[in-house]
Amino acid sequence: MVCHSRGFTLLEMILVLVVAAMLAVVAVPNIQPAIASMQLRSATQDVASALRYTRGEALSRGRVAEFVLNVNQHFYKVPGRHKPYGLPPVVKVSLFTADFLMSEGQGSIIFYPDGSASGGRVTLDGAGKSWLVDVNWLTGAVVIREVTND
Repeated sequence: MVCHSRGFTLLEMILVLVVAAMLAVVAVPNIQPAIASMQLRSATQDVASALRYTRGEALSRGRVAEFVLNVNQHFYKVPGRHKPYGLPPVVKVSLFTADFLMSEGQGSIIFYPDGSASGGRVTLDGAGKSWLVDVNWLTGAVVIREVTND
């Protein structure tokens, strides 16, 4: 009488593990740049959203509102919220504003009750890409642009 066993042999299991390990070795280095790129894009969207929120606060409350960015410690603050919002450490952040005085790597963009702003630009670099978040001084509009690093 012949007994047919249902299941896998040890050799088959080892072969499957070897193939899975080889796929992981190839896939992981290719995933890392994609993750860094997604972190950069997400951080850019977060900063733009915070700037728009700050403008909205100035308009709705009828008083000056300040967006504060610390480029050294990778965080920003918005009005009405006490906690700072962090940015990924792999993202390089720089700030250009009309106020050239930055104390300890910290600067701000001011929004006024009429919708205008002090103006400025937040630049986020990483993963071989750069994103600009521009704030128009006249209208206070926040615009995101991608810059190719060639």
